[in-house]
Amino acid sequence: MAILRDSPIFICGHPKAGTSLLRSLLDSHPEVIVYPEETGFFRRYLPNVLDKTLEKKLDIADRYLTHIFEWNQNNPPEHQQNFPDRDYSNIPVSEVRDEMRRLVKETFRHEGDMLSAAMLAFGIVSGKINSRTKYWVEKTPYNERYVEQIFSYWPDARCIHVVRDPRDNYVSYRKKHPDWTAKFFANNWNLSTRQGMENLKNFGAERYWLTTFEEFVQQPEKCLKNLTDFLNISDDPSLRQPTRAGLEWKGNSMWSDRFSQISATPVGRWTSSLSPMDTAAIQIIASREMKRMGYNQSVIDWKSINLVDRIRFAVELLPYKVKELIQ
Repeated sequence: MAILRDSPIFICGHPKAGTSLLRSLLDSHPEVIVYPEETGFFRRYLPNVLDKTLEKKLDIADRYLTHIFEWNQNNPPEHQQNFPDRDYSNIPVSEVRDEMRRLVKETFRHEGDMLSAAMLAFGIVSGKINSRTKYWVEKTPYNERYVEQIFSYWPDARCIHVVRDPRDNYVSYRKKHPDWTAKFFANNWNLSTRQGMENLKNFGAERYWLTTFEEFVQQPEKCLKNLTDFLNISDDPSLRQPTRAGLEWKGNSMWSDRFSQISATPVGRWTSSLSPMDTAAIQIIASREMKRMGYNQSVIDWKSINLVDRIRFAVELLPYKVKELIQ
């Protein structure tokens, strides 16, 4: 159990980039424990436990790490209300919390042990831990920002960073956040992608794998081979059947797509869903990173945009074009 405690896999990447798909493919593999929901451990839990006692930290963990198992279909808690299809009623929250407390009190070296304990407690109570288990898996968008801290807690950790074509990524993400402009999104996508590239450079390909959503859905067998090689796990049939907590998973597409296997349907959706101006904004702002990740730029039909909008657009985006030219 001590070895498993220090053997995490962190899934990284921008929201709606395909990180949930990757988690679902690993979910039923016999050599990993996959936590069924995001924890926001670094962004939400850690800032709230500074200078707290161990008991208080455990109480806070109840609110931030194990709360997902407080399931009630008749009177759903806040975190369940928007996800009626997710049912963890077969996993007793009291048992998960009791097991987590036992593990933490048995070994607590640093704050990372709190997350490890939550993962292992879930694995023990759900019966997912077996003699073959090598890793536990946590997926939260923007994990890439905390990789230095990840490797300080768990030197043997592995990180998988999924990048998606920013145009498709934006089309999907704006359905959830319509207030995000293409300009704002492109800057955020740049930060996430650059961080992934920097992590790969600093920590090496044996610990940090930067891949793309398109590779996973368009060349699944090749990508699954790379995945099993990176993690040194077997090529199990479960890798081709997406699940969540062991149950069939139909996806969390913002387009209400439903699938039972890896699908390339979402690739290129931006071509019929993104305006010329939004396309141009993303391509100008994210030009360098798109090129480095192998995403081709499309030709913009400027004649379809009225002159006033073109002038305003040129003034607004000029700093990004100049920056690209001098880099």
